Amino acid sequence: MIDIALQAVAVELNEFFRIKFGIQENRVVVSNLVNQDGSQAVKDENRIILSMVMIQEEKTGSYKNAGSIPPGGVKPVYLNLYLLFSASFNEKLNTEALKFISAVIAFFQSKPVFTSQNTANLGAGLEKLTFEISNLTVQEQSNLWSTLGAKYMPSVLYKVRVVTIDQQMLVPDVIDVGGMDNNYNQ
Repeated sequence: MIDIALQAVAVELNEFFRIKFGIQENRVVVSNLVNQDGSQAVKDENRIILSMVMIQEEKTGSYKNAGSIPPGGVKPVYLNLYLLFSASFNEKLNTEALKFISAVIAFFQSKPVFTSQNTANLGAGLEKLTFEISNLTVQEQSNLWSTLGAKYMPSVLYKVRVVTIDQQMLVPDVIDVGGMDNNYNQ
C-alpha cells in the first residue's frame, strides 16, 4: 500500500511539472537521499527526490475507533507518512531548485487530497491521502538531515494522512528470499 501511494504521488507530480513547465522528462523520483554505504542515491541532477522519512500510526481523532473488526479479522492500521521532497539540482541552478520546490508546494496547495476519483494511480485499498506541510524547527530540520546522512537541499516535508493497511485486503505475496519461499500472509 505504501509503495502504491508514493508511486501515485510521483506520477501526479510529474504530470503537474509537464503541464506547468512544458518538460517531457520525469523530474520526481522515489528514492532515499543516501544509500546504505553513504553514497548519493540519485546520481541524476535536477530532480525532486521523494523520500519517506517516517511512518507513524494514527491514534487520534476519528481514526482511533474507526473500523469494525470482522469476525476472525484484524482491525485496520491507520498510518501517517512523512514525505520529504528535496530538490537535488546542480549547484549553479539553485534558483531552479527553489522554483521546483515552490511548484511542489503549489501542487499540494491545489490538490491537498488524493482520492480514487481524482487520482487514477491511487489503487484499490487506498481511500484517501491528505497532505499537509509539517513544520520543523531549525533544530528538528538539522536533526532530520543528520539522521538521513545527507547534506541539506531545498526541501519541504509533508505529513500524509492516512494510509490504511488492512490485512483483509492483502493478497498473499510469495517472496523468494535466498531460494526460500515465504508466504507473509499466513
